Amino acid sequence: MMGIMKDCHRALYESVPIGGAGSVGSRPCWAVFLCVLVAAISGCGPRGPAVEMVEGVVLLDGEPVEGATICFSPAESGGKAGLPAAGRTGAGGTFRLNAVGGARSGAGTKVGEYVVTVMKQESDPLPEPDPNTPPTVVEIRVRELLPKAYRLPATSPLKAIVKKGKNTYRFELSSSAALGPKN
Repeated sequence: MMGIMKDCHRALYESVPIGGAGSVGSRPCWAVFLCVLVAAISGCGPRGPAVEMVEGVVLLDGEPVEGATICFSPAESGGKAGLPAAGRTGAGGTFRLNAVGGARSGAGTKVGEYVVTVMKQESDPLPEPDPNTPPTVVEIRVRELLPKAYRLPATSPLKAIVKKGKNTYRFELSSSAALGPKN
């Protein structure tokens, strides 16, 4: 990259002399265009970590779960280290993962072993502000809409192994899931 930039720099100064009989405008400015083009192209290309496509569906008692957050956390036990990723379920309970750390949106996550967590919450609506009264602290209640067992990596029974290529998962949650520590 530095060599290309030095070549561009040299070409710029050789083709566009400053002052004298051959000043700016007497020689072609193609070198300036070429330098800008090379600098732009060198910035293009794959960015972020290499990731594999991860998508799937989340069901609760056989019914699609819409609006849930699904997270893949690298498993601590051996294997290849993964990259944390998350997604949100849409219509039909479908999701696509987005890795943290600069990977392309919706592209998935790195190869590795993961603990999978799923959570969905709802809260009380915020009251309408009254411009005639000073702001006050409002207590908002948040309710969990899925069993707590799926919310934390320490209690979630869900696992996934991401391999090279496209990875598709079906996570079937049960409303009777017991909360308990993993062994």
